[in-house]
Amino acid sequence: MSAPTRILITAGEESADRHSGYLVRQIKKLLPDAEIFGMGGPEMADAGVEIIYSMKELSVMGFSEVLPKLAGILKVYSGLKKIILKRKPDIFIPVDLPDFNMRLAGFAKKHGAKVLYYIAPQAWAWRAYRARTLSHITDGLAVIFPFEEEFFKAGGVNARYVGHPFMEENNVNISDVSWPVKKIAILPGSRKDEISRMLPVMTRAKRIIDLRIKGIDWVLPVAKGLSHDLVGSLTDSDVNLVSDMPGADMAIVKSGTASFEMAMKGVPEIICYKTSAINYALARMFVKVNHIGMPNIASGKTVVPELIQYDFTEDRIAEEAMKYIQDDNLFNKVRTEFERLRSTLEGSQASSKVAQWVMSLVKNN
Repeated sequence: MSAPTRILITAGEESADRHSGYLVRQIKKLLPDAEIFGMGGPEMADAGVEIIYSMKELSVMGFSEVLPKLAGILKVYSGLKKIILKRKPDIFIPVDLPDFNMRLAGFAKKHGAKVLYYIAPQAWAWRAYRARTLSHITDGLAVIFPFEEEFFKAGGVNARYVGHPFMEENNVNISDVSWPVKKIAILPGSRKDEISRMLPVMTRAKRIIDLRIKGIDWVLPVAKGLSHDLVGSLTDSDVNLVSDMPGADMAIVKSGTASFEMAMKGVPEIICYKTSAINYALARMFVKVNHIGMPNIASGKTVVPELIQYDFTEDRIAEEAMKYIQDDNLFNKVRTEFERLRSTLEGSQASSKVAQWVMSLVKNN
């Protein structure tokens, strides 16, 4: 009787944990006896992953925010290296989190594991040399946007477009979005530090909007593992705190996965971002793209406004919000652009395709 397939998988934040949970469920359909272990969160645990390290231990963003937690990050990294040596996984699936996962992928590859990277590092935005690195440390790279496949293939990577996992994880219903705007979602992020930075400014913008327009309902999703009391203390009492991604007519959203999810729901949005001064200065030096919001990047143009760093103020947020609230032509133009973007991604089954790729790599090991 052959030994069960051993799979190491690592994810470092909420959306990657969710995508990994879906992937693991698909893998278990093909490899029901597989031993799957690694680093992640509640979604991976619910899918049956043996969580050795919690993703909370790596919950940082930006250059300066890594330094205070560096010792803990290195401890997790060292621990995972020991697990690779001890448990000898047949395949390693790093999910996003490039600064951490690429180093671990190189180590795993060196010690005999197949490596299938899921959700590509954004090397097309900065650190383009990562494409060449990935060609040496991976057996495959599963990318979630069509334009990424060509970019990484040009760098010698065995890249394959598998579709965006959001399209299979969510019941996308654009008919719930309508004008005039009656419900606005506030999405300040999923980490405590970014919520503390973003939510007070978004709340002050809400108050300006409330003075100009009566009867708006406000909703804010609280990520798993976060305290509703903590989030509630940073916003107004009439903001409805919910557990799931809300339906809304408009969104004020931190740049990241949530901005893309809103786009796929057809929700006109204002993309916001603010980091420390040093992180921003360094990013300006290295980032080579004109946009930071994935809806704009994937569309190849400015579809929705981006309020970044010094533009991220309550007055600017309120100004952009009022444009949507007062102009149905603008509102519907954005919805049309999002529908066009969504049409390029519909029908994909990312988790199923990646699971099949995992099985093929394991069988050929």
